[in-house]
Amino acid sequence: MDSKNKSEDLEITPKLVFDLNLALYLDLVAALEGAGAVTYRQMAARVLNISMDARSDGESGLSTVLEGIAKGFAGHGDGLSIELLKAARGLREDEAMGDIPMRPDEN
Repeated sequence: MDSKNKSEDLEITPKLVFDLNLALYLDLVAALEGAGAVTYRQMAARVLNISMDARSDGESGLSTVLEGIAKGFAGHGDGLSIELLKAARGLREDEAMGDIPMRPDEN
């Protein structure tokens, strides 16, 4: 049996770090949505804002990835259109667009 520590073979690259951070983030969002703290629509709006900022900063690859994540969030629940979220970017501070976290019920 090989007693070599397998973690010694693991190369920590920027891509691996990004992938792990993204996986943890998506798990956190699912937990928050399950607890009723945020909705997928709210997360879609937030991630889309970051995507649009990245695109305006010249980071088109990152922007494309983040827009895909936003589309995934928008597809849950009420299936809000990503194009509608893009058009409403300036209005997103309004609670009607769902970008304000919901307060927990006072039960």
